[in-house]
Amino acid sequence: MRASILAGLLAAGSAHAFTDSSPFVMFSSAELNVENTAQLQTEARVLATAKDLLASCPTSKYLVASQPGVHASDLFSTSGCEAHRLRRAAAASSVHGRFAVSEVVSQQHNMSVADFAAHIKAACATAGVDADIKELALPALPALPTCQDRAEAMGDSDYVFGNVVDEMAEDYTVVYFSGAEHDSGKYEAVFEDAAQTHIKKRIAEHHLPAQKLSKRAATAFEDKPAADNRALFEKYQFFTPGVFMSLFVFFTLLSILYVGLKAVSSLEVPYGAFDKENGPSAQKKQQ
Repeated sequence: MRASILAGLLAAGSAHAFTDSSPFVMFSSAELNVENTAQLQTEARVLATAKDLLASCPTSKYLVASQPGVHASDLFSTSGCEAHRLRRAAAASSVHGRFAVSEVVSQQHNMSVADFAAHIKAACATAGVDADIKELALPALPALPTCQDRAEAMGDSDYVFGNVVDEMAEDYTVVYFSGAEHDSGKYEAVFEDAAQTHIKKRIAEHHLPAQKLSKRAATAFEDKPAADNRALFEKYQFFTPGVFMSLFVFFTLLSILYVGLKAVSSLEVPYGAFDKENGPSAQKKQQ
């Protein structure tokens, strides 16, 4: 029975078929008589089934956790970005009853942590059981396109969830679902610690670059100057003092070079100046 249910959960880990759907996971150390194992159900049907299973107060410890924005691929994906500790807790040998639906379709968000906690408290009071109910409202996952983009936030939430489940040694029931986003701010975990604070900080930092970029784009748009329609020589200065000084030095040196070349070219030497003398004066010089 356990192997078949886990196989169904792994098969449901493919990309979610509906954008408004979310997973529902419930497992318990007690036996749960689950008749409907369809992986696509309405929220009303899943809620009715879950409350029927909890009506008998099967255990003395309960954990009700909600995380807005979660999808089936975040929990049961095989790409390395799934909730490892949740999967391990659901497959533990101490778990004898499971109820999991990968696609819960609804836009009403009727499931809430407070509603489940109140139902469990009333059921256990009727059964004469002093139930220990823990409420855990995990931060909403960022609305990013792929599981890999959400892996960091999912891993932080899974870490907190796993720590709480590990504290429930035996005789426990866990309910995990995607509640309304406003529920995460309304119901805070009674055991808030540094890890949960770290999750909120990481998610806030994840959205910060996009917010900075949008503000920077808006500022650039607002500060954009008006078009300059002046003429070319009015808009730009082509002849600077440095250009004039360079031109002056260039023409001065060019004029000096011209005078020098003109002087050299004006020299006149007779052709006979280089002839050998053969007269009497030349013979006297040789003696």
